[in-house]
Amino acid sequence: MKLGTQLGIYALVLMSTACSQEATELSADESAGQDEPAVEVGDMSRKFPPDSISLEEQVSGAVADLATRTSVAANAITISQARSVNWGSGAVGCPKEGMNYTQAIVPGVLLLLVANDTVYRYHGQTGRSLFFCPDDRAEAPAYGPGEEFM
Repeated sequence: MKLGTQLGIYALVLMSTACSQEATELSADESAGQDEPAVEVGDMSRKFPPDSISLEEQVSGAVADLATRTSVAANAITISQARSVNWGSGAVGCPKEGMNYTQAIVPGVLLLLVANDTVYRYHGQTGRSLFFCPDDRAEAPAYGPGEEFM
């Protein structure tokens, strides 16, 4: 048998052994006598991905950022538009010159806030913090206006 074939077989054996040990450790951990109820399939209280934030958290974070950025009280900032959109790349509609971005549809949010009669754009991915996008870098979503949230 050739050395390359032998190494390939050896690697497969190691991987399968590691996987079966991991599965055994997981089932041992799961059956460690925890009294917590099992999560039902329909339980939507968990966020996906686990560290994602809600739309309300996205909006309040953007409002707080704009209040700091403009020295306008947060309660004087209004929402002009909040939409779910699909961005055309990892730049989420706000590319920086000289940067390369993943070329894939990225589900996200477009938020337009108004302070002192000026509109400010906030872009981001679904479940992630929104960021200020200056007008000179702002791009339209990949397709369609998206569903309006507010």
